[in-house]
Amino acid sequence: MARSLFELDARGMLGVREQLALLQLTPQLRRRLLNNVSKRVRTMSRQRIRSQQNLDGTAFAPRKNPQPGQKKMEAGLGKLLQVTSLTPDQATLGWKNGLTRWVAAQQHNGSTERRTAQQMRRWNRVPEGAVSTPKQAKRLRRLGFRVRQAGQKRLTRPSVAWILEHVSYMQAGVLIRVLDEERGEPTGADSWDITLPKRQFLGVNHAQETSLLVNQVLQQIINSPR
Repeated sequence: MARSLFELDARGMLGVREQLALLQLTPQLRRRLLNNVSKRVRTMSRQRIRSQQNLDGTAFAPRKNPQPGQKKMEAGLGKLLQVTSLTPDQATLGWKNGLTRWVAAQQHNGSTERRTAQQMRRWNRVPEGAVSTPKQAKRLRRLGFRVRQAGQKRLTRPSVAWILEHVSYMQAGVLIRVLDEERGEPTGADSWDITLPKRQFLGVNHAQETSLLVNQVLQQIINSPR
């Protein structure tokens, strides 16, 4: 189901007797019911983020290149999750910001997007004189890059630290391409697919779970002092 929102209509989640009880509530109490249920669903969704689990209990697909100290996946989306619309008959749990809703939909449903080398060069422009990156330095060493350093007669393979200090980002890019071509290695694809796996934390696992939750909150409101 393609979505970035959790929408709740209590009328479809109750039996005949409970629907009659719901109709007897004032609009204010019906709003309270839907607000409370939505916030409980939000709590459940945030718990899934903490445990890194999908709605069906399976683990989130891992990051492709995890880094030490990274936050848990979807932590930012969970923090911004809120009730965005509330009436006596319907509530919506989601994100107010349009871009955040789009990101949440991509994460929930998964996606595959086509990227080209030209796009990446346009989006990843670096300022003139920017230093090379550790990734570039390590790649140059693997490709056999050699220089004549001060006080040495022979060409030697420089350290990563030396490359970072003496070779710019643009120079490193050119050197990598030249060395790749000399060794007959591919210089990189012109286009490729980026696949984002589904990570479904929002909502409840099935309709019965929603119905039980609505009934539970309804009984609490009916039996609570007003």
